[in-house]
Amino acid sequence: MQPLVQSAIDAANRGENNKALEFIKQALAANPNDVDAWLVVAAVVEQPERKRQCLNRVLSLDPINQIARDELLEMDRLAMGAPPAQPAPVQNSSAITSSPVPSSEIPRVPSDPGFAPVLSAAPRAESPASPKSSSTGLEKPLVFSYSPRGLRSLYIFGAIGFGMGCLLVVAQDVGNSLRYFIPALFMVAFALSVSSKVVINETGVLTSSLLSSAEIKWKDIAHLQSDSAKRKLKLISKKGRVVKISTQVERYQLVIEILRQKRPDLFGADIPAPARGNPPAPGTGQPQPTSSPAFTGTKIFKKGFFRLYSLTFGGIFFCLILIFVVFSIKDAHWDLLSIGGTLLVAAFGGFLMVAPFLQVGTIKVEPHKLTLATFFGETEISASQIEEIRMESVQERRGGVKNFVKIIADGGKNYPLADFAAGDEIIYGFLMNWWNAYRDK
Repeated sequence: MQPLVQSAIDAANRGENNKALEFIKQALAANPNDVDAWLVVAAVVEQPERKRQCLNRVLSLDPINQIARDELLEMDRLAMGAPPAQPAPVQNSSAITSSPVPSSEIPRVPSDPGFAPVLSAAPRAESPASPKSSSTGLEKPLVFSYSPRGLRSLYIFGAIGFGMGCLLVVAQDVGNSLRYFIPALFMVAFALSVSSKVVINETGVLTSSLLSSAEIKWKDIAHLQSDSAKRKLKLISKKGRVVKISTQVERYQLVIEILRQKRPDLFGADIPAPARGNPPAPGTGQPQPTSSPAFTGTKIFKKGFFRLYSLTFGGIFFCLILIFVVFSIKDAHWDLLSIGGTLLVAAFGGFLMVAPFLQVGTIKVEPHKLTLATFFGETEISASQIEEIRMESVQERRGGVKNFVKIIADGGKNYPLADFAAGDEIIYGFLMNWWNAYRDK
């Protein structure tokens, strides 16, 4: 972190706003792409629009920045009418926010006169919705677009193929140019066909792509089905109609959170009956429920055998090849370097074989208790021992995004949950409903 940024943080915590502004302006003038500086501005800015701008500036510089993503997620959550999280004092870039939130425009650089008022020590603006409301009423539709990172390679190879085809056309080799034009056309067409958009509003969910569009009302959703192979979440209506949400859209975690709050019964929760006399929930005209949905019963999630032990079989195959190579080389000169390399490769194969046995293969959700089972044993966790349950995203080498669930328990113990047959997003909804029902009991 730049010394100027740290000085700005210290000044803001002392209430010296003008001095903090000067430090930030100097830091951004020296380096307009300083992520820490933009995070500091986002932490103390009062106007929601400016906060969104700063956070999107951070994501344009660092697309996987978890702080910015969490803060944008929190802003979206507040737009839904959820109670605002308690802000923490600004101490460093990693402590700017501690809670989940949407996005807008990239903010102006410090040389712009409009930048001057952006830094303020005023408290964060609260959501227009009442903090006491438990409704998930949406003030305006939320739009989630397909992550461009997942399509980058397709567009790049498509452009390369198109360029090679053009060069062959110029060289009057039209026949060979088709070998490049046709694959390039298929790549671009495929990228456009899978590029989808999800619009969520008060009435339901609308999905659209280049080839099709579909809509479903909240009340019409009968059940959910996860299709991890095609990276889709299916919303199935009572009449069997299917609306597919791509798991590759940006802020997919928020999509699942909205779905969980709108239809908690899809995730194993009982919806409490509305109480007479309660004020109506925004956008529904119906009285608000007296309490949060309750989780009852027992639910078991199991990971498929192949999903769980595929790495083990891969490691066995890897080690068999290594053994074959070692014994097939006759009269080989085994020096220290060769022995060390062979042992290192063998250790890697052994790790592949053992790693799946350490993964959580079964999740058992019961009232007041959560059981995580691996090959070697079971771990029981009460709701009060859990500090956080969240969905996280990991960028894959091929450009796609993998979503998984993480449980953070007392003492910082992490339990990642992924590749379950039921669908990780569905498991997240069940766990959140269970945790909310029993965390304070």
